[in-house]
Amino acid sequence: MNPVIDVLTSSEVDRLERLWGQLLAHHSREAAHLAALGPVRPPEDSWLLRRAQYLAWLREPLAAVLVARDGDQLLGYAVVRVLDSPGSWQWGDRVGVLETLVVDDEARGSGVGQALIGAVRARLAESGVQVMKISVVAGNEGALRFYRREGAVDFMTTLVMPVPE
Repeated sequence: MNPVIDVLTSSEVDRLERLWGQLLAHHSREAAHLAALGPVRPPEDSWLLRRAQYLAWLREPLAAVLVARDGDQLLGYAVVRVLDSPGSWQWGDRVGVLETLVVDDEARGSGVGQALIGAVRARLAESGVQVMKISVVAGNEGALRFYRREGAVDFMTTLVMPVPE
């Protein structure tokens, strides 16, 4: 598959809802252990929250939603931001953050994810960004394998725990 990569405007963000729902379902399957901390939000609620985040992020100067499409059909999307990079490693003044990468269930394994990550990396490089941070839900081993094949290395582990009442 050879998808076309485009930049989605904030006025088109609702086109992402279907794919966000697929990602939510995928995460709930892959990270079933997290249900012990509370149930997954209903898809409509989850989308409203994520939609608000996307719109807020898209007001940042270097944030973007890149979409992979075949004609009018969205095959996947990636949301990327650029943040200041104060930290222990010399990674330049800014670091990229891949907030979301999702590929349509029917398009997985067809190169859509590779096309999107390649477009994200090219966009960040144009802005002088040298490093991109990526978070993966624990249990999503397929995503870890994908990012490692693309050159990602382990950096930080984030844990969550209940707080007693």
